[in-house]
Amino acid sequence: MLMNLEIPDPVRLATRRQSIGATLRCLPSFVVLLSTMTGCASVTPYAGDETEPPPLPSAVTARFCYPRAPINADLQLIDLKKHFNVLYGSFESGLPDDDDPSPITFEYYELPDVDNAPVAVVLTILNGQKDLVRPFARYFARHGYASIIVDTTQRKTLAMDLLEPDKAIRQSVQRNRRMLDWVTEQRGLDASRIVVFGASLGGFNAMYLSAIDGRIAAVVPALAASDLPYVFANSTERRVKAAVDRVLEERRISADELEGHLRENIDTSILDLAPYIDPARVQMIIARFDKAVPTVKQRELRDALREPETILLPTGHIASAVYIPFLRKRALRFFNRALEEDPGGRTVRHADSDCFSLAAEGAAEPRIATGN
Repeated sequence: MLMNLEIPDPVRLATRRQSIGATLRCLPSFVVLLSTMTGCASVTPYAGDETEPPPLPSAVTARFCYPRAPINADLQLIDLKKHFNVLYGSFESGLPDDDDPSPITFEYYELPDVDNAPVAVVLTILNGQKDLVRPFARYFARHGYASIIVDTTQRKTLAMDLLEPDKAIRQSVQRNRRMLDWVTEQRGLDASRIVVFGASLGGFNAMYLSAIDGRIAAVVPALAASDLPYVFANSTERRVKAAVDRVLEERRISADELEGHLRENIDTSILDLAPYIDPARVQMIIARFDKAVPTVKQRELRDALREPETILLPTGHIASAVYIPFLRKRALRFFNRALEEDPGGRTVRHADSDCFSLAAEGAAEPRIATGN
């Protein structure tokens, strides 16, 4: 499984361990606070019917197609743990329309003693920092999932993405699908059992990925919402607000005009995709007092998804980190249940196979994402 393996020098490894140690030293206060708050979180199970969602329209599938390309990944050993090895990986996207010169990079939690391991893909927050999602990846790895944290990099800048939102969405989905392509090529990984967790921006990306790509068995989006134009125009998150203010000033437009621009220039929204997603394969995490991703739009997404299992936190956006130990346990329980209900039930295929089918069958309807 280790291609082009390199072991970093001791100085680099020691520096990385010091950085991780500094992060972990901040967690005790979170854990103490969690012990006083866990009882305030509520879990509402999915109680819907067994009606199967309709197939994703071929016109939508075609927007996220791309041609097959070989993946030659470089993997570098970062750390050795009791239950897993930590590796840093990178490969060129191979996407013909990808104007991002940076490679696709990821942190891989390899299970050296486990054959045919299920895979947990973890998607990061807006600034790409992995500190908040590493506890999820490590927890999943300790419980039998080969975990992958996919780095989030802005295509150019967030401000430019606001002007070309559909291109940014399409590129993000395609680059994440390339990560799934790498998974399907690895010995020891079970590509028929892939689950996805994402927080904040990662939650949005997780929803898009699970809706578009049929290899995803279950998805847990944390603090994701239905309406990107509204979220960007109304978010209090510092980086989002700075990007919005920059666009408003440079283009001399109002926030309402920017929101209208986003609506006109997003061809495929999460609300568009919601009817084609199986709610039984979704566990939402909602923050009751969120202003960065307004709660009203998180609830709107839940309604559009036909009320999947939901964890409601009595917090805002940032304070939801207090619940990490609780949330990772609930997410793991949900993933295990989803895979037990559909063991090996997904077809292992390259992401462009639907595109080939569309060309060969005259745009026949492909299989849908989360529901099959």
